[in-house]
Amino acid sequence: MSTKTMHAIMQTAYGEPSKVLKLLTVPLPAFDESSNKLLLRVKAVSINPVDGMVIRGKLNIVWTDPMPAPVGYDVSGVVVKAGKGTGFKEGDEVYGFLSLNRPGSFAEYCTVPARNCALKPTSLSHEEAACLPLVGATAIQALQRHSGPKDTAFIPGGLGGVGSVMLQLAKPYSGFKHTITTASTAKVEVVKQHIRDVDVVIDYKKVEPATVIPAHSCDFVLDQFGKPASYAQYVRKPPPSSAEGKPSIISVSAPPDAKKFQQAWETRGSLPLRIGLNLIDWWTRLWIPGWIHYDSFGALQSASDLKILADLADHGKLKPVIDKVFPMGQAVEAIALAETKPAGKVVIRMSD
Repeated sequence: MSTKTMHAIMQTAYGEPSKVLKLLTVPLPAFDESSNKLLLRVKAVSINPVDGMVIRGKLNIVWTDPMPAPVGYDVSGVVVKAGKGTGFKEGDEVYGFLSLNRPGSFAEYCTVPARNCALKPTSLSHEEAACLPLVGATAIQALQRHSGPKDTAFIPGGLGGVGSVMLQLAKPYSGFKHTITTASTAKVEVVKQHIRDVDVVIDYKKVEPATVIPAHSCDFVLDQFGKPASYAQYVRKPPPSSAEGKPSIISVSAPPDAKKFQQAWETRGSLPLRIGLNLIDWWTRLWIPGWIHYDSFGALQSASDLKILADLADHGKLKPVIDKVFPMGQAVEAIALAETKPAGKVVIRMSD
């Protein structure tokens, strides 16, 4: 590599993305070839809700960054340099996501721990692969937290990042027999087009899901909106002598307890933050019946989960739903679209 600088999307302050994001020329990331990291030539990235939260400073209670600060987590790209013992080599096409306290994928080059990466699915483009890491790990780890019956899974938000992936995983990966989801009027047919084996798609703009889904008929419910107790009405109550395990409500939005927060964000947080998280988790659980298994968590970096996702994609079981791909110079427009709940993921192509 002869160049010593690169273009990167950086935030110059905390605030609205349209005001604080700039395309800047910055030094290439420093790289230690004895480390357990990879230096990637970034091909594509996708946008997640956490990106907007970080840019606006909504996570300042956890940490603050010196400005200008790098942004972005999901990445698909090509290995330029690999640390010793990582198992990767120059030229490998990989995908993964950066540690949540170390963003920086929205750039021509980035460094990422090798444990956060796996070989890119050969059947997917870089744009498609970039859609999967964070939402895919979240979806697969949510399903892994369920050990009860597997007849019916209710996964609201069928075209959201996590929802669209989980709907595709529920049957081939977890073994559920039936899946139910929700979508707005304009997206109902889009869900059916992209996820053909979904059994029921409810237009929540026209119909209240509780009038369509029989009470206590689901074995698994995903909470993406921070209101896990509201889904108890859908969960099937097991018979007293059941040995199948509990039905589940798994939340990817309600705050996790302090231990799970530390695992996901790789930072301990202040004592008041830890106490607050534990109190919120305790209060949430008070409103959920004891016969339901409830859990809330943040996704962990997992190369093994990424390998599972890649294998499912290469066997035709998983394909990301993309709404639009933007060039690097239109990152602000891309983030603006991503925050309007589009019909699929929003991608930024970083290089050809």
